[in-house]
Amino acid sequence: MVSALSTGSELRRFSRERLPRLALVAIIFLPLLYGAMYLWAYWNPLGNVDKMPVAVVNSDYGAQVDGVMVRVGEQVTRELLRRGDLGWERVSLAEAQEGVERGRYYFAVEFPTDFSEAVTSPARNDPRRAVINVTYNDANSAIGTTIAETAMSRILNVLSEQIGTQAVDQVLIGLQTVRGGLVEAADGSGQLADGTGQLRAGVAELDEGANLLATNLRAASEGAVQLADGTTQLADGVNQLTEGALPLADGLQQLQGGAQQLGEGATALSQGVSQLVSQLDVLGARQTELTTMIQQKADHLYTVPHPAVHDAARELENLRAQIDREGLGPGALSDLQRLRDGAAELAFQLGDPSSPFRAGLATAAAGGGELTAALTQLRDGSSQLNAGALELSDGLRQLASGGDALTEGVGRLGEGSAQLDEGARVLSTSLAEGAEQIPAWNNQERAAQAGVLGGPVELDQRHLASAANFGTGVAPFFISLALFIGGFIIWMVMRPLQTRALAAGLGGLRTVLASYWPAAVISVAQGVVMFAVVRYLIGLEPSNSAGTLAFLVLTGLSFLAFTQAVFVVLGNSTARVAVLALLMIQLVSSGGLYPTETTGRLFQVIHPYIPMSYSVTGLRQLIIGGADGRLWLSVAVLVGLLVGSLAVAAFAARRQQEWTMKRLHPSLKV
Repeated sequence: MVSALSTGSELRRFSRERLPRLALVAIIFLPLLYGAMYLWAYWNPLGNVDKMPVAVVNSDYGAQVDGVMVRVGEQVTRELLRRGDLGWERVSLAEAQEGVERGRYYFAVEFPTDFSEAVTSPARNDPRRAVINVTYNDANSAIGTTIAETAMSRILNVLSEQIGTQAVDQVLIGLQTVRGGLVEAADGSGQLADGTGQLRAGVAELDEGANLLATNLRAASEGAVQLADGTTQLADGVNQLTEGALPLADGLQQLQGGAQQLGEGATALSQGVSQLVSQLDVLGARQTELTTMIQQKADHLYTVPHPAVHDAARELENLRAQIDREGLGPGALSDLQRLRDGAAELAFQLGDPSSPFRAGLATAAAGGGELTAALTQLRDGSSQLNAGALELSDGLRQLASGGDALTEGVGRLGEGSAQLDEGARVLSTSLAEGAEQIPAWNNQERAAQAGVLGGPVELDQRHLASAANFGTGVAPFFISLALFIGGFIIWMVMRPLQTRALAAGLGGLRTVLASYWPAAVISVAQGVVMFAVVRYLIGLEPSNSAGTLAFLVLTGLSFLAFTQAVFVVLGNSTARVAVLALLMIQLVSSGGLYPTETTGRLFQVIHPYIPMSYSVTGLRQLIIGGADGRLWLSVAVLVGLLVGSLAVAAFAARRQQEWTMKRLHPSLKV
């Protein structure tokens, strides 16, 4: 009952007089200054850049292309003035520089004197990029410069596409000319391929002939070596024969003289042998008579029948046999007769000049001189033949080496001709294919292709959740900021803990709720008014209107409970400083304006632990769309913040039921 009365009494305190009632209304509408007014001011700044005064200067002299004057700078200047993306004003270079310096223009764009020359340079032999001179002055407006740079990037893309289309058109014209040249080159390379084919066949035949020639030359070289060896042996033999023939001729002369002397001796020997044989024949006849008589005596003794006589008869027979054996028996006489006949024949051959031996010896002696002369000539000829054979062998060896080199060279020539033939055919085929790959466009088709090639890429952008404008993107941050400040202002005017509730000795939670519920009504009113103004007056269109309104109420109540806990724990004076410091920290750490990753490392660490990070995240998903688990995490964190803050405030309120001198007279008042 006391709790209910306490809740009502806090609101009735603002309804007794006119000024408190106005203050209560002001508290409800004050957050609009941070939420609605900021959104209204920056709702769509990029949508009004056409009102930003920008100077454009055309200093381009133009360029001659195929006898035609081209003025790209003038064309681009007129296109910029026609499009009106920015507040373009055509002025002179001096006016542009002065205007940027004095703040009349946010920046200036100049097309330099050689702009057309650079644009058309790909058609000549000195291709270079065209340069556009842009002058900024951040002293006029740093954010204005950022907007201008963004706008210039878009304009530059358009200009690059247009200029690129013209340049590509020139290239395509050149390609058409190249195509005609390729067709002619393909025909010529086809004829070249036919010629290289014939060359390849001829080289193949030449290679066969060279191989055969090298084989024959090697065989001839081997034969020449054998011939040289044979002539060397022949020369050596002839030399030996000649050397042996010279003494032979001299010996034949001497033999002829000696033969005559031998003939005289042989005649004398023959006569002596003949006389000796005649005498020996007589002796032989006498010996025969004696041996006959001895045999007769022996035969006669055998007739006597007495052993001793028989022994004597045998002795006689033995004597006869010994005489026949050792004396001049029939065999010895026959040998002596042959000796006599041989001596006579020897005497005839050696002594008679008409004998065959003496005649042959005379002939041999006469032919010895001729043989010596012939052998000398033969020796000289064989030496010359040997020298020629050696020269022939050396020449054929060199010729065989040359034949091998010729074969190797012809082989390489064959490989080269084969590669040349294959290369010529590949060249012919490639040129023909290349000519086929270059389309034969007419003027209309070429212009269409140049348009595509000049700007070959375009974006197909897909947004999972899209913000309509800049204001929609930053609305979660400004609304969260307004609700946090709104909760802070409520406790600047209302009492975080009612004195009556503390004096009544109520529990900590009931004491906190007695002050929280009246402030919560005002916080809900702040959220409803904030939603109505940004939705229906400014034009914010949330993806989920009901969810956005509910989340605004939850955010306001959570921030209200959080700031109440800070006031209860620290006291009014210290809490005001702490809440303001926390507000500054949340402004840079919540990621409401820039991605958290672009801020300092300290703010990235703080980001997950501050309440506004979750209010910004939840409002983004409800206003822009694409809600996922992050929305429910934000709701859970804010609900936890609400409950936890009330619990902390209740615990601190119980300790404040005891009054001390420090509470009555704090050391710091703000």
